[in-house]
Amino acid sequence: MPLRTVSVLGGVVQDLTTVTDRLPDDGETVIATSFTMQAGGKGSNSAVAIYRLTRPNPKNSPIAPQEGVDDLRVRMVGAVGADEFGPLLRQNLTKCGVNVDGVRVLEGQSTAVANILVEAASGANRIMQYPGAGHALEPTEFMTLESLGGGVAPDLVIMQLEIHRDTIEQAIETAHREGVEVLLNPSPARYLMPEIYPMITHLVMNETEAVMLSECKPDDIANQTGWTSVAEYFLKLGVKNVVVTLGEKGAYYENESGSGHVEAEENCAILDTSGAGDSFVGAYAAEYMAQKQKGQWDIRAAVQYGCKASARIIEHLGCLDPIVWADEVNIPRYPNVKKTQEVE
Repeated sequence: MPLRTVSVLGGVVQDLTTVTDRLPDDGETVIATSFTMQAGGKGSNSAVAIYRLTRPNPKNSPIAPQEGVDDLRVRMVGAVGADEFGPLLRQNLTKCGVNVDGVRVLEGQSTAVANILVEAASGANRIMQYPGAGHALEPTEFMTLESLGGGVAPDLVIMQLEIHRDTIEQAIETAHREGVEVLLNPSPARYLMPEIYPMITHLVMNETEAVMLSECKPDDIANQTGWTSVAEYFLKLGVKNVVVTLGEKGAYYENESGSGHVEAEENCAILDTSGAGDSFVGAYAAEYMAQKQKGQWDIRAAVQYGCKASARIIEHLGCLDPIVWADEVNIPRYPNVKKTQEVE
């Protein structure tokens, strides 16, 4: 069976997470309850999620691998600085099963850093990210098919907007020219040229990003019907599949075959929502690749898998290390808790 490759072009970031009883107001200083340093970045998180969510945890009791798992490779493409963080982040990705041939180490650049504030009671977060070496990547570096996969031709490219918009747009154009499908998670949300949208197979975003990019007014979206108009805005631009994650309300999806809403998973203890969206993207992509191998596509099943995976990550603190494996998606950490998730 031929090898299949999913590449992720995005951020490789050092997360600095501070937990506090409540988020401070303007000009206020509060005492935090904990601080941790962990590997992160939307790109890295999504890459690890794809790898794990197509495989059982090797530490658990032996389970036969899923059909097609052994032929699916995950490759990260991006950049880190030649500092104390960069080489360690590359090593961590390698330990997680992700190839890092496409992650450059740039002299004179700092590795991207994300300062994450988490409110203990709700799991709500605020994130401020310095893009660092990722913003040194130029459009001219992504003119060939192999450049999108760190030296090999990918079957699917996942991108975020953690690096320059011009660079991402060029990468999308290259993928389209070479017949490679693109999954775009437009985070942080930035304006894209209208001609880019027809080149996107999957557009997966949270509700804040959807409102910003569609230029819809939040007051116009009072219920699920409102998300229909948002999704149709992007479908008319040429996107093939649109997904909007809605926090504790689940996710809305639409493509030419139909539309629908998937409820969020219940019985989740919400500790930290900052990695939920990345796990959703990874799970969605994993399910898409599994279905594509069989010659089928049910977007609802991919959205359901995304909701399950994001429910598991929010039960832990951190974005990358706690990402679950395929055999852990249906196992709540706190099965008796009567709460629902937030996917952002």
